[in-house]
Amino acid sequence: MGKRGIKRYFELLGIYARMDLASLARDGKFMAIVIAADLISNISSISGIFLLAWKFGGIGGLDRFEVLFMLAYGNIVMGFLNMMGGCNALFPSRIIGRGQWEHMFVMPLPYALQLTVGIFPFTGSGSLLSGLGMLCVAVWNMETVLPWWWPGALLLLLLTSMVIVTALSYLFSSLAFYAPVQCEEISSTVVYSMEHTMTFPLSGMPFYIRYPLLSIFPAGLMAWFPTMIILGKTTAFETFYPAVFALAVSLAAAHFFRKGFRYYVQKGINRYIPGGHRS
Repeated sequence: MGKRGIKRYFELLGIYARMDLASLARDGKFMAIVIAADLISNISSISGIFLLAWKFGGIGGLDRFEVLFMLAYGNIVMGFLNMMGGCNALFPSRIIGRGQWEHMFVMPLPYALQLTVGIFPFTGSGSLLSGLGMLCVAVWNMETVLPWWWPGALLLLLLTSMVIVTALSYLFSSLAFYAPVQCEEISSTVVYSMEHTMTFPLSGMPFYIRYPLLSIFPAGLMAWFPTMIILGKTTAFETFYPAVFALAVSLAAAHFFRKGFRYYVQKGINRYIPGGHRS
């Protein structure tokens, strides 16, 4: 993208951030209610797992606040992704399936810059804020003594989990180039399915459930496995598994997305009939 493109990228992020702040300032009372509702919703969505851990003193070898740490980790991952890409940038199959990809052809900007559209650093921060709050509570009350390097490992693992989710979204979105009508929402289905599955600790589950959730459908890499790494409950070899998986799925996503894009350039969208309406 080049130095100029990177500069323009951050300029666009700043523009969208100011727009988001303007919407917050325009009706502060309404937006405060929306953010509060978002916080309550995110906390409520994971409270069932934590209450079970609280009642039984832990789940699958993780104590109460280790479970809370895992839930906080997952909330931070999805909170940041939704805040930075919740308006279709994280769900490219929507752009392809709705025939909006052609609109990008005529824009005088690279695709990477156009995909900055729709960041919500203020109004969309509910999940991220709730995750950070739970993380602080978990670390403060945790009996386990975390290693000195855990903050750096946390940042690296968070980035790795975000890469995995994004790469999987783009990997499955490549199908929308071939079947735009049927696959318009395939990326959101993949991402939301992982989000709903990541809240379950896999420590006590049998291998035929645990391993598929670390490979075929890697919801375990969004919260549980990174938490096990930070808590020191994995081997040295297993520590590198999320990074290796992230690299592999990113390469696969890049390959199949380019391949689908080439097919799309040749065939075009078949979603619209001559009258200009969606079929």
